[in-house]
Amino acid sequence: MLTALKVRLYPNKEQQTALIQNFGCCRFVGNYYLNKSNTQYQETGKGLSYCDMAKDLTQLKKQEEFLWLKDASSSALQQSLKNLEAAFKNFFEHRAKFPKFKSRHKKQSLRYPAGCSIKGNGIQLPKLGIVKAVISKKISGKIKSVTVSKDSTDKYFAAILLEVEDVPVNKEGKISGIDLGLNSLVTVFDGETTYKVDPIKPTRKYAKRLRRRQKSLSRKKLGSSNRKKQVKRVAKVHQKIANTRQDFLHKLSHQLVSENQTVVVENLCVKGLARTKLAKSVLDAGFGTLVNFLGYKLKRVGGILVELDRFFPSTKLCHCCKYKNDSLTLKDREWVCPVCQTHHDRDENAARNLREEGIKILSTNTVGHTEFQACGEQVRLVSNPAKKRCSKKQESHRKALA
Repeated sequence: MLTALKVRLYPNKEQQTALIQNFGCCRFVGNYYLNKSNTQYQETGKGLSYCDMAKDLTQLKKQEEFLWLKDASSSALQQSLKNLEAAFKNFFEHRAKFPKFKSRHKKQSLRYPAGCSIKGNGIQLPKLGIVKAVISKKISGKIKSVTVSKDSTDKYFAAILLEVEDVPVNKEGKISGIDLGLNSLVTVFDGETTYKVDPIKPTRKYAKRLRRRQKSLSRKKLGSSNRKKQVKRVAKVHQKIANTRQDFLHKLSHQLVSENQTVVVENLCVKGLARTKLAKSVLDAGFGTLVNFLGYKLKRVGGILVELDRFFPSTKLCHCCKYKNDSLTLKDREWVCPVCQTHHDRDENAARNLREEGIKILSTNTVGHTEFQACGEQVRLVSNPAKKRCSKKQESHRKALA
């Protein structure tokens, strides 16, 4: 099993200079061969493969005008070519957009696929020596790679990819349905009790500080040193907002994972919600990040995450008599079922329906994961286009046996 740990780095001045040079070399190699591949494709109709780029890179470093590429780690330069090849592959398989040229004014990163180790209170990196680091926990396992990055506030981080042994954990706990919302970030129903957790809204919390610093930035002269300093001050506020949100979601997901064996959530279309009037609140809540945290943390301890289709009417469906209230609007926080006269809290009713539907799916699924067999194929419980989910028309069993 692969796991990752992100730590803070504190390089000295010499190491900072070397890292900046390495960032520049890897960025240049990626941009150079992206341009060369595009040019060759326009001329011959065929781009460059990784082997072609790697052979050409060896000859490129021998030229006098590119001798400075030898200052960087050769494995890091080779990794930048692999990243470019992966970007092209994702594009041709319709998983991502066409690769773009990297800029020196955005986040910088490079990956060391080999030659890294933990030495005391630091990390041994190729051609850099031991870089001081703050490692929060003991690292056990084989180091597969280390990705060093520098953010807009000039802070250095290292993401350590580790290969650890799979530890089978027979996790026992409850099955909970979780409804995501804006008034209450999560509404949890575990079969007995219901509780809500309100969002912290970090963007609105630091809006005044951000507005004040952005106003000061707009008055600075373009290209001046004072403007560069003010850009970092604005970036620190954005970083504070992101760190506050991430810390809250980590704590919330840890609490939900420790209390439950199975978590049932709905797969929301965050991109679609971000195009509405509630875009600021939706993005500030971090629905996608929370579901991502729940997924990998449950997998780590042997739990199960079930994602229901976003078109499942969890809010409009009465959990008592299954009556569907199509007249329900977003403003209606409470409603009364016209059939059984049950008074419903909107979020609590949705959490109950999600839990019940998740239990039905798990009882149908003999494997115990978020996929089950239907007509001999795997059907994912996520909101993919209908054409990709639907099976082709099959012959009946009688015709097949005839």
